Amino acid sequence: MSDPQAPASAADTPEIWPDPGPAPLAGYLDAVAGQPVLPVATQALVAALEQGWSDPARLHHHGRRAGLVLDTARAAIAGFLGVPVASCFVGSSGADVLRAAIMGLYQARLTAGAPARILVGATESMAVTFATRACPGVETVTIPVDAFGRIDTDALSAAIGDGAALVCVQQANAEVGTVQPVQDVHDLCQQAGIPMVSEAIQVAGHRAVGDAWDVLVAVPRDWGGPPGCAVLVVSPDVRWRPDEAPDRGWVGGFPDVAAVAAAATAAEFVEPHWAAQAAHHTAMIDRIRTAAETWPGVQAVGDPVDRLPHIVTLVADAVVGEIVVTELDKQSIAVASGSACTADTRMPSHVLEAMGVFDPTSSGSLRVSLPYGCTDASIDAFLHEAPQIIAAARG
Repeated sequence: MSDPQAPASAADTPEIWPDPGPAPLAGYLDAVAGQPVLPVATQALVAALEQGWSDPARLHHHGRRAGLVLDTARAAIAGFLGVPVASCFVGSSGADVLRAAIMGLYQARLTAGAPARILVGATESMAVTFATRACPGVETVTIPVDAFGRIDTDALSAAIGDGAALVCVQQANAEVGTVQPVQDVHDLCQQAGIPMVSEAIQVAGHRAVGDAWDVLVAVPRDWGGPPGCAVLVVSPDVRWRPDEAPDRGWVGGFPDVAAVAAAATAAEFVEPHWAAQAAHHTAMIDRIRTAAETWPGVQAVGDPVDRLPHIVTLVADAVVGEIVVTELDKQSIAVASGSACTADTRMPSHVLEAMGVFDPTSSGSLRVSLPYGCTDASIDAFLHEAPQIIAAARG
């Protein structure tokens, strides 16, 4: 059996992408913070700024041209996700469209007589939990997860039996990679007539999103698109009452036509290649998980099999995660510590705590997430430096 920490040659990294493909910096292993923007997306952004700068709602020539750019881009993104274009809306950020989706569904459901309760998985992102708690008069019920971070469907079923306005369960967890049993969850929701909101951030572009949801949220930064754009898909089978009607498919404020066009171009570039990249990422993450088993006081958490291909989190005893991140950065290796959405605040990871695998008073965590085009050389560098730095930080 080969040594999982043994360096791999450059020839071991297959040619997956056409030229010019993604070109991440060596050692960059924090794709959850954002994929490097694809060259084709940058080109599309510049072109769209020249063509789509006007208000797409205007009737004059410049507005109609911007509207055509926006409509074409929405259609391309809808095709990438496999959804009807009429159900596909865009907004400026994942948090914004999640808030619009959750509050709009909640208001529609209350009008229809549903109880003011929202059921939320314990590992949902803070963007989801903040949006649910902002709903007026709401009772938020947290559904527990197992040690892999997978939602307890028995507990969810019992909670659904007491009634709810909606259920929020992510497609997969962006911190530990565990894929949720969304088909089972959606079946429970359909039987009870309750809509299901599913965040697919870090899923689209790495794994098929399927159709086990009523409302879906995705972010083009996860497939090499630019910031300033997010995607909201609302099934025609659910009632949704947003605070303001989507203007030409844009949710909230003035549409960033150029960002949507760049996101669509990135999607068209990625679509033929993401499955091959996912297979290569799976092998890379397997190397990290296998190697980490040999490091004293370190464990890889999350489901080892039914997971996103490009994410793994390591929990290390008796270290401060931020110190390890800083020392790795000195070696030009970029990883993350803490929760996917709380690292800047130094808050402990609510995901790892919900899983019961983390004590913030005595442990630290490292999340590795691979960008498109990640090379074996970056994995080699991490596997060489990380155990030494963890040991030194513990000492």
